[in-house]
Amino acid sequence: MIPNEGKPILWEEMSWKDVDKLTQTMRMAIIPTAACEQHGPHLPLAVDTIDCYEVAKRVSAKTGVPVVPPLMYGCSQSHGDFPGTLSIRPETMIRMICEIAEWLYKSRIRKILILNGHMWNWGPIYSARENLRYDFPDLQLRVLNWWETTNQTMSKLVEDCPVFPSYIHANIAETACVLAARPDLVDMKQAVDEDDFETFFEYRMDQYSKSGVVGRDATKATPELGEKLFGTVVGELASMIQKALHEEKPKQYHHHNNNSKSSKATKKSE
Repeated sequence: MIPNEGKPILWEEMSWKDVDKLTQTMRMAIIPTAACEQHGPHLPLAVDTIDCYEVAKRVSAKTGVPVVPPLMYGCSQSHGDFPGTLSIRPETMIRMICEIAEWLYKSRIRKILILNGHMWNWGPIYSARENLRYDFPDLQLRVLNWWETTNQTMSKLVEDCPVFPSYIHANIAETACVLAARPDLVDMKQAVDEDDFETFFEYRMDQYSKSGVVGRDATKATPELGEKLFGTVVGELASMIQKALHEEKPKQYHHHNNNSKSSKATKKSE
């Protein structure tokens, strides 16, 4: 059955008849993309998936937009030799996103938000977007990191969490969000604090972090902070999606090259 109003609509929990009924009026879906990778000694491997999926579900509950099962495998080669990480190649992820979108299209979906939860997924996600925009001209697509919904969102995140640096991993913010969503998977006794890490070049995680944590104050994380961060993001994103549901696709202009036809006609007349 399609969930009641106020509850997230999870694609995999519906029957095909439910999907057929829903997509007669709802033409949008959310694809959460994340990862299964090390997040320090105190957090589970599924941090990116937990946080991204939590945002997607809360947004779904507010907007009625269904969420497909999250892609738990992402591009995580950058973690190097830390045990536990499961990664796929960028070309594999491109193919997965494109094929999922193709099947959503078969079910009448014409608007897709690819909500990302892992920064190193950027390359394959944007590559997939380009393929899809070419293959399905009437498909409306948006790629968005859940923590970067708008500039206003980031400003609020900084206000609520002054130690929210630009480069983070398993620090206070991520720890707080998992404490809010899945506290049973967090072992705060194992939490460690590391310095923020900012350089010009980008490196593998095992080249600059002994613990797998990057960023300050993981030991100070609380579920209350996590709820505040989720609330800020979800409120902004739900508002954006409500508008997007009514956004019309721009007119498609057809630019035909008639030079060959004209030259043939001219040659024939001569």
